[in-house]
Amino acid sequence: MLFKLFSSILIGISLVACTPSLDWRTVRSDDLLYEALYPGKPSRAEKTVMFNSQKLTMTMEASRVNATLFAVGVINIPATAKGIDLKVLKDFLQNGMLSNLKTNQAPTPKTISIKTAGQPSYDLPAQEWVIQGLGPDGQQRLLRFRVVQRNLPDGQIQIYQQSILQSLKNNLAVEKILRSDEHEMFFTGFKPY
Repeated sequence: MLFKLFSSILIGISLVACTPSLDWRTVRSDDLLYEALYPGKPSRAEKTVMFNSQKLTMTMEASRVNATLFAVGVINIPATAKGIDLKVLKDFLQNGMLSNLKTNQAPTPKTISIKTAGQPSYDLPAQEWVIQGLGPDGQQRLLRFRVVQRNLPDGQIQIYQQSILQSLKNNLAVEKILRSDEHEMFFTGFKPY
């Protein structure tokens, strides 16, 4: 009987040990000038964004774990680019993100700051939104994202968009999700340089 109990406990421990968990890793994107802490190996994709008759390239790095997507998108605006109103561009990106969920909420941005990597580190002003609503698949989702601008000494400008999109299940309170280790690690682990 003791052998069966011990065997059952051993099997239970081995099953728990085999359960996939978040595999946090710092990823440096030297061409995109940032580092981020992802919960798994991110994949990379590029898409063209048409803005005021100009083609801009957005590079996305994202890692999906279960029903949660952790992503950083970057648009590089070269010093030679003319006629781009950065406030209008950031509003355009924000509206694109917010349109991913159907909601009756009026999204209100919160002003925050994001620290840069390196020594000395300094704060960049950023905006953050948190909304919940229905995704295209009809599932209840939570979207938390930030937009930050970095002006480089050579005249280039980087627009960063960091986000978590996740399914809302088990009636978890949104405030509890926002204080979770996953949110905390991903959002504090992002540092432009």
